[in-house]
Amino acid sequence: MGDLQFREATLDDATFSADVQTAVFPARPTDPVIERYWWEQPDDTFVSRRWIVQRDGHDIGVAGFDHPAWAPARLQVPHGDIYGDLLPDQRDRASLQTLLAEMERRLTADGAKRIAARANEDDEVRIDAIVGRGFREDRRGRRWVLDLGENRDRIERMTRQSRERMRDEGIAFVTLDRERDPEKYRKVWRMNEDAAQDVPTTLPIVEGSFEDTMRWLRSPGMHEDRFWIARENDEVVGVSVLEYPPVRGIVGTAWTATARRVRGRGIARALKCETLMQAIALGVDRVRTGNDGANDPILHINASMGYRESVGSINFLKDVPASG
Repeated sequence: MGDLQFREATLDDATFSADVQTAVFPARPTDPVIERYWWEQPDDTFVSRRWIVQRDGHDIGVAGFDHPAWAPARLQVPHGDIYGDLLPDQRDRASLQTLLAEMERRLTADGAKRIAARANEDDEVRIDAIVGRGFREDRRGRRWVLDLGENRDRIERMTRQSRERMRDEGIAFVTLDRERDPEKYRKVWRMNEDAAQDVPTTLPIVEGSFEDTMRWLRSPGMHEDRFWIARENDEVVGVSVLEYPPVRGIVGTAWTATARRVRGRGIARALKCETLMQAIALGVDRVRTGNDGANDPILHINASMGYRESVGSINFLKDVPASG
């Protein structure tokens, strides 16, 4: 492990983790309250392990991996993600490679046969470290930022048009807190899981449990009065929600999705309009979003709303060599 040491992270390290990520990527701050919440939540679908990286006895970074729970077996090829970073004054290609190599070793020991890693497309040091470990580029992710003041007139006009169209389509919008259907949470869960299977990806998306969805809805950045759902009769056919970081960060799209059978009717656009109009009313100046580079429908919606592209991401993959 070179001159790096790894100690098991505790819940008290969550704020340090958020601080490291914010120091490395100041344009995309990590909220410490949200970070701690997810550290303390057990997950039905994924196994997560985290470490604090040390040099000469000092905490200088964070590292970890996630992978779908292997049992019951749901994957033809067991896979997982490795991640981690170092404070800017400790960050170089060799140190990042050491960190990545150790996470690879530990994830492989846990049973993974395919490993994913990620870098911002302008992060040459991290890209070099990942490629130097034998990873290949897999997919690109695109990120966007919308200036709500600059585009307010456009969004208001688009919202009026969308509301009129939705009335004609027989689609009703309501925030989750105002929805009276006792089955609303389960309907949101089922629609989300079905829609997630259509997100462009290389690694298979593992279905989450209802309890996982409830943990997501209760996270500190989520608010039921800002979670918009689309209904057709008694069915939930679409959702869109912005996450509002309580301490630091940029308000951003947590999720937008529609049921397969209603796509092409403008529901996703209308839902996003409602979230943006609400953000404007709450005094938000800008919002961010991110999508897979092959998700053409949502990319078209983003561009039409006035979103401007920011630094995207690159996903990398590596297959673990067969032993023996």
